[in-house]
Amino acid sequence: MVVCVKAIDTMFIEILGRVVVIVAILFLTLLVLALFFCFFIFRTKRIIFPNLVLFIISLLYEPLRRLLSFFRVDPVLIDRVSVEIRNAVNYHDFAVTDLEERVLLLPQCIRSTDCPAKLNSLDGIHCTGCGKCEIAELSAICKDLGIRLYISPGGTFTGRILMRSRPKAVVGVACYPNLHEGMLNTKRMGIPAQGVPLTTYGCVNTTVDIEEIINKCKLQTTK
Repeated sequence: MVVCVKAIDTMFIEILGRVVVIVAILFLTLLVLALFFCFFIFRTKRIIFPNLVLFIISLLYEPLRRLLSFFRVDPVLIDRVSVEIRNAVNYHDFAVTDLEERVLLLPQCIRSTDCPAKLNSLDGIHCTGCGKCEIAELSAICKDLGIRLYISPGGTFTGRILMRSRPKAVVGVACYPNLHEGMLNTKRMGIPAQGVPLTTYGCVNTTVDIEEIINKCKLQTTK
């Protein structure tokens, strides 16, 4: 009886060991595949197997970023590839929406440090059109296009704005990591999004390509 129990224990340990090895091999294989695809897309600007790459990035997001940091490669590469793929994947669903059904979400960090605008607890910061930063220009353009513009102080507030405004499509402006997270959230909400990255990072006085924002806002195609 004792011999039988020991045999079962030994068999269980062997099976467990094999499972651990298989899982480890699969994990490493996915990491290598993800890194290969990310570098390929980044270098060639060609998007291959988008759904597979997005799945692996979502599954192994933190390990991938840590691995890149270990090899002294900017981990933002993962976020950048994720955003570029989602822009391509979402393009058609975004472009067939009417302009009046879209919203433009801006981060508060692109405001002037002398910005006189106040925070509204329901829909973010209201631009006063003072002209001290480029938001006034964007606000005027969005008004002409019929696109609603919101300035959000943070991710939680952004979710609240989207729940209240219920847009059919979104153009988001942020740093790549925040765009990655934000576009994941809009995906869960069933809202096609286009992301525009900041050209300089930081908590204040960041910059962005205004023309790129306008071009994204105007994207249209026939249904």
